[in-house]
This record gives sequence, structure tokens and C-alpha cells, in this order.
Amino acid sequence: MFDFHEKRKIRSILYSKWVVFLIFLATALLSTSVYNRYTAASDMEEKLESRRTALHELEVRAQMLQSKVEYLENERGVEEELRNRFDVAKEGEQVIILLDSKKEKNVGNAPSLEHTDVPKTEKSFFDLVKFW
Repeated sequence: MFDFHEKRKIRSILYSKWVVFLIFLATALLSTSVYNRYTAASDMEEKLESRRTALHELEVRAQMLQSKVEYLENERGVEEELRNRFDVAKEGEQVIILLDSKKEKNVGNAPSLEHTDVPKTEKSFFDLVKFW
């Protein structure tokens, strides 16, 4: 009998309103902590993925720059780059300038406004807004 009364006492304590409230409170606190960790982990996963894509883009750019450096290290690459960027010719070479047919007609008939010394008139603010 003593054992039966002891079990009843323990059961009444465990099923009391205060113990159930404390268990519910502990469960609520643990669930909010788990949710916060889950959101932080998902944010970190997104950041990791964005950093990986940025790293891949930087690696591709580094390879491109490395190939450009290797291209410019030899003499032929430097010469081609100079010829592309500037109007340069070697000794003994001649530079030929090709004109469009439209410009040839203009040059033959009358001098263009680009080559004259007449200053261009500035348009007023009203002229700019009028056709807008």
C-alpha cells in the first residue's frame, strides 16, 4: 500500500499545473532557439552560395587576366596591342587611311563644318527642351 500512495504522490506532482507549465515553457524556449538556429543556418547557406559564385567569377577573371599578361609578355603581343590602340607603324611601313564614300563626296564638293574655324553656336535651354 505504501508503494501505491507513493506513486500517487509523484503522479500528482508531475501532473500539477506548475510542472506542466514549466515543461511547456521549456519546450517553447527550445523551439524558438531551434528556429533561430535554422534561420541562421539557411542565411549562412545562401551567403555561402553567393560567395561561391563570386569566387568562380573572380577565378574566371583571374584566368582571363593571366592569359592577357602572358600575351603581353612576348614581343608580338605588345606590338599587336600598340598597333590596335595607337596609329603606329614600323620603320619602312606606310599608313593608309581609308575614308567612307560619304566623306569623300563631302570633301570633294565643299569643306565640311568640322574643318572650318567657325565656332559652333550653343543651343539654349529652350531649344533643347522644345523637341523633347
